[in-house]
Amino acid sequence: MHIFNWGIIGPGGIAHQFASALAQSKQGKLYAVASRSLERAQEFSEKYNAEMSYGDYQQLIDDTNIDVIYIATPHDSHYPLAKACLEAGKHVLMEKPLTITAHQTEVLVQLAQQKLCVFQEALWTRFMPCFKAIKQWIKDGEIGEVQYITSQIGFAFTDLLNHRINDPRLAGGAILDLGVYSVSVSQFILEEDPLLIQALGRINRDGVDQNVLVNMQYPSGIFSQFTCTIGAQCSNVMTIHGKEGFITLPSMFWNGESATLTKDEKVVKQEDFMHPVNGFEYQIESTMDSIGLGRLCDPRMNHDDSINVMQTLDEIRSQVGMKYDQSIEST
Repeated sequence: MHIFNWGIIGPGGIAHQFASALAQSKQGKLYAVASRSLERAQEFSEKYNAEMSYGDYQQLIDDTNIDVIYIATPHDSHYPLAKACLEAGKHVLMEKPLTITAHQTEVLVQLAQQKLCVFQEALWTRFMPCFKAIKQWIKDGEIGEVQYITSQIGFAFTDLLNHRINDPRLAGGAILDLGVYSVSVSQFILEEDPLLIQALGRINRDGVDQNVLVNMQYPSGIFSQFTCTIGAQCSNVMTIHGKEGFITLPSMFWNGESATLTKDEKVVKQEDFMHPVNGFEYQIESTMDSIGLGRLCDPRMNHDDSINVMQTLDEIRSQVGMKYDQSIEST
């Protein structure tokens, strides 16, 4: 079996979850870590037994021993870092959202196609068994004809000092960080992109979108309605409503840990989905499978889907008046 050497750019909180899952992989290992702080990279490398530590991102990108790079930096640096990785011929798994704008995503997809490199959005939810099961329930007619989807996603981040989500220079705010889940999961379930989008939002004193409410109508006539916020604690539940019943994904719906099917006010089916590690393992293995198969992305989170999700997020941001500095929105 070929062993893939991984590099991590950005050893923040989410990278720890990634590294924990990678440590359990049989076909991949953590080889190198890069941070703007060499000391921080070294601490991370020591914890997860990586061979190399870099205090410069480009040094990791230039390391010829690395096969694939996981990018876990704040949103503002996604585009330039992924571009540098792909230009160097490195496969890339990058945290959601892929970029700040749909145009940036389109440029990177074209580059990945030119370089024949895997370019995968790390929207971990779409790789989970839970959501495959839900789609099968719907296909089997368990809830009848789907009518609409509702979801909430939010946490009270606004009082946290120096948190990236409150910083417009880092492309903070609720839409890109949280709303992306409601948009992407709805797209995955319905296999459609919205024709009509209506959004209301509040830009807070920090200059980022704090509370956003969105209605989306799809070509089939189905609706998806969601709220995302960094100013309040939410139920974080998603519900898929059909003529004959509804499917509920309980708190932290994007974690894909359980789902219930309700008919006639009774729960008729409940399934728990225990992740072998922590949920990150699915996208990690998928990325390595893609490299081996010669595909540029996983069909569960393909390039067209990533671009279309970003187009939806662009429209929502436009409607609520959330604009970032041209220096991070440009290509």
